[in-house]
This record gives sequence, structure tokens and C-alpha cells, in this order.
Amino acid sequence: MINKIIKMILEDPPNPAVIISKQLTKTDLVRSVQLPKLQIESVLTMMNGGTTKNMQNGKEVKILDYIEGNEYTVILRCTEHDKYHFGDGWTNLKRSLDLHEGEIMRLYWDYREQQFIVI
Repeated sequence: MINKIIKMILEDPPNPAVIISKQLTKTDLVRSVQLPKLQIESVLTMMNGGTTKNMQNGKEVKILDYIEGNEYTVILRCTEHDKYHFGDGWTNLKRSLDLHEGEIMRLYWDYREQQFIVI
């Protein structure tokens, strides 16, 4: 698995515009994680069905953790105030990745596979 991600990075280096970076707060860990608007909107341009309107109903997205070999499904939503967050599935993801307040969560949007990759 790790060889696959290294090969992918060497062949097609990650575009910084499709990396979501978020320093986690206590609220992110107690509730759902609020994602950086500009970073998410950059990813939406490459996401099938990724419009703010579609996100209001929620869109199922996959998140891969190549190092541990796990795949997660979360719902990406946009509130009526144009705030993006992970809803259903976030609790399982944060527990499995053992995320803590102050840590920086980084996700890369792999537009070819239409999924996030934990980096």
C-alpha cells in the first residue's frame, strides 16, 4: 500500500489546492469537524457532483488511510451559512485515527479515484 501511494505521488505530485489542512479544536472532536471553506471549495471543483447546493443534502465521500489500510465513509455537508463539515462517519474516523485537540488533520483529494487520502 505505501509503495502505491509513493508511486502515485512521484507520478503526479499533489496539488496544494486539493489538500485540506485543519488544526483540530475541542469542538471538532466533540461534534463534527468544521472544514476550511476555501480549501473545500477548491476540492469541490474536482469532485463529481460537488456543488454547494448538492452539499446541503450531504454527499458521501471515501477517506483512505493507506498506512493503516483502512477506508472510511463520511458525509460531507454544507450548512445554510456556507460552512462545510463532516457529518455521519466522522466519529468513527476520528476514533480510528486517534485524533486529538491541536493535531493537524491533512486530507488530499485524489480526483482520479474521487476520494480523500489521509496524509
